[in-house]
Amino acid sequence: MPDLVQLGEDLRKIDRLIMDLVKRRMDVAHLVAQEKQRTGGVMYRPDIEDQRIARIGEHAQAIGLNPHMARALLYFLIAESCKEQTILLESQAGAAKAPEAERLKDNLLRLTEMVAPGYDARDGQSKFASHAFAAYELDLIRHEVAALPTHGLGLDLGCATGRIALELGASFAQAAGYDLSPHMVEAARANARALGATNVAFAQLDLDAQDLPHADSSASFVVMNLGTASDVSNLPRVLAEIARVLAPGGRFLLTFYNADALLYKMGFLPWVASLEAVVNPYTNCLDVKIGGAPMPVHAQLYCEAQARALMPAGLCVDNVTSFPQIAAIMPDEVLGDDKVRASIDRLDRELAKGADGSHAGAYLVVRGVRVAE
Repeated sequence: MPDLVQLGEDLRKIDRLIMDLVKRRMDVAHLVAQEKQRTGGVMYRPDIEDQRIARIGEHAQAIGLNPHMARALLYFLIAESCKEQTILLESQAGAAKAPEAERLKDNLLRLTEMVAPGYDARDGQSKFASHAFAAYELDLIRHEVAALPTHGLGLDLGCATGRIALELGASFAQAAGYDLSPHMVEAARANARALGATNVAFAQLDLDAQDLPHADSSASFVVMNLGTASDVSNLPRVLAEIARVLAPGGRFLLTFYNADALLYKMGFLPWVASLEAVVNPYTNCLDVKIGGAPMPVHAQLYCEAQARALMPAGLCVDNVTSFPQIAAIMPDEVLGDDKVRASIDRLDRELAKGADGSHAGAYLVVRGVRVAE
């Protein structure tokens, strides 16, 4: 029999999972508000809400719960949703509308300014799927680097605080990292100083609009990690720049948010997935909420065929994998045990081998070589 300590821990997990479910409901309510705002729909529809409350009472009774409690709980959640929808409308009323791409980019800059100071100190025990992917991706990067014939210049595009660029600095004569966010760049430079990495440089750069400050055929390796290839708005332009700066025989590794992921094929998860970044397929955005204010940022889902089709002349894809499948659809609350995490990670790594040619992991990892035209 489980003791009170174990039962208490089980209750804690259930309580947190309940809050995850509530969070998902509020996310959907926010989407409803956006659609009503777009179409001019009525925010509060008492007939629809009354039907929903009545049905939840019937369901509660069928599974052995007090229907009065269930109806009261749903009534409260509906009221909270209506309040959030009203706040959304009031916050946007009369505000000048910036172009969508400009607004999303501004959101990204505001977000990175807030998170940059603590970006490297994130809790390693939460969002297991994201940490597992970072480890998997790093293994692939190291494999690519080790197999390169030359190690002159390594480039990290969308470098954040410089983790991958500094990794490249240990193997390349020179490495450089570029990011849209000046706050992320400053954090990356501080990390480089702390490590004494004098051969790694960082600079602010808008990949969608600015050229890479490197000569043609000057780089041995280019990486865009953690879904950064999906974060840029003008991917064809970025890929053309990668093809320009890579020397023949040079390699690239690009990661995308995967349109064919099990996470998205399931349609809707009622809980919060164990990922730091989940794309809203309705808006092609990452819906980030910090300090109570929602801040969508651009993020495009790509399948393997789309990623291959976008490659310019000179960039040849020779390997595609995806990761993770299972961890990405599970809540953190059921991934608390180290043995469970290790088992799921092993399973996801086996699935990533893709013997059947399918790619259902949350991230799509596309690798290839620069060939002579």
